[in-house]
Amino acid sequence: MKTLKYFILTLLFSFSASTYAAKAEPVLNQPVPNTISTEQLVKKITKAGLVRGWQVQKEAKDQLTADIHVRSHYVAVNISLHDNSYDITYRDSKNMKYDEASGTIHRKYNGWVGNLNKDIQRELLSE
Repeated sequence: MKTLKYFILTLLFSFSASTYAAKAEPVLNQPVPNTISTEQLVKKITKAGLVRGWQVQKEAKDQLTADIHVRSHYVAVNISLHDNSYDITYRDSKNMKYDEASGTIHRKYNGWVGNLNKDIQRELLSE
């Protein structure tokens, strides 16, 4: 009976922890039309970021950073530009329960980054 009690408690704790954490998934190899120059790409990414409050900064010719503040949360990502694609990867966060050892973060992180990517793709398709 004691073993069953510990099993149930362990199961409950592991389930509750998983509902608040997820792997910080990178967004890789996102397509960029080959008709868009690097300068145009930077402008389009910056414009797309503003849709949901991301602040985009150019760090180098092929490297951007984007950050967002939502209530008490803060997230920063790297956006690496390539010839016909870009990547979005984790950079920093505050109040997002990021665990570097396990790579887990607040479950909202992947949604925010996914929405940024959708906004960028939508902007790339617009003229």
